[in-house]
Amino acid sequence: MTRANERHLNFASIDIGSHTIRLLLATLVNGEQIVPRRVERAITRLAKNYQDTRELSSASMLKSLDTLKGYQRLLDRYQVEAVACGATGVLRRAVNTRTFLESIKSSVGLDVSILSERDEAALSAKGILSVLPPGEGLKLLFDLGGSSTEFILVDPEAGVPLWVESIFIGAAGIAEKYLTDNPPKAQQLQRAARFIRARIEQALSGLHHALEQTGSGSSLDALMLVGTAGTATTLASMYLKTNEYRAHRINGTLLTEDWLAGTVQHLARLTTEERQSIQGLERGREDIILGGALIVLQILHALNQQRLTVTDAGLLEGLLLYLIEKQRGMPHTLGTPLEWLWPIA
Repeated sequence: MTRANERHLNFASIDIGSHTIRLLLATLVNGEQIVPRRVERAITRLAKNYQDTRELSSASMLKSLDTLKGYQRLLDRYQVEAVACGATGVLRRAVNTRTFLESIKSSVGLDVSILSERDEAALSAKGILSVLPPGEGLKLLFDLGGSSTEFILVDPEAGVPLWVESIFIGAAGIAEKYLTDNPPKAQQLQRAARFIRARIEQALSGLHHALEQTGSGSSLDALMLVGTAGTATTLASMYLKTNEYRAHRINGTLLTEDWLAGTVQHLARLTTEERQSIQGLERGREDIILGGALIVLQILHALNQQRLTVTDAGLLEGLLLYLIEKQRGMPHTLGTPLEWLWPIA
């Protein structure tokens, strides 16, 4: 293929998560710049009731297949050169995941890779770092999904994450297991917070050793904390009181511990129906946002942090960057020579 024919190529990435399925479709311009064309997201709740059955429900799989068929029509319309499709969260554990992925292949035509926890973390880190301003110093990233949370310690100058840990707690799982009343009782919130804090502290025990190995002398509270995925971006949208979600506006939003604590208290007083009127809260997340917000707040407490930076970019962008770099024979590092051009056309 000649350089002239390479000037404008379309690529796409799809993230099949425990709660949401997302699509990013973009044009690579002159082999250097990425122009996002379409960002789609659909709440399909693949993790719903997973705690009870360890299976993906028939209803959620059918809804997910319909969503993916719609995405495939977009891929055809834009004549996409290549697509990267990754599955995470409960799809790593559900007993019928393989059957579901075979259905996707036969009815939609997409090949889906089940991402390991380490691969998901590295790709999320790649996406997150691609939208943060250049800066020295270690960063602790977290990707909080519907059923799991990945922590990634990175040095932007390094080629791979310095430390990765995944814990099987997420916004949907906490809500379904602990916050069963509507609105939840105070003791339910307390039990949920204790469980979350214990799991986080257990996971972060390895972070102390990782920091010692770097020889940087950095402490937990000195790390730049960055959060991504549905809960973090929804909280940022609520903070900004957005009427219409725009991914690039979320990148770099700062949320303080005081604001998060107040938001948890406010959400806990409301029924799921009452939460639907909150500006910036995406419909379909009203029943799980409190569980996710509790996790974020406990992450800050465990790290003795007063604030976090939120990015919309994460796994979806990391998948796309990795795909393009692989197609063009570029070296695979956490950083990328490619540049995003926002906003979405």
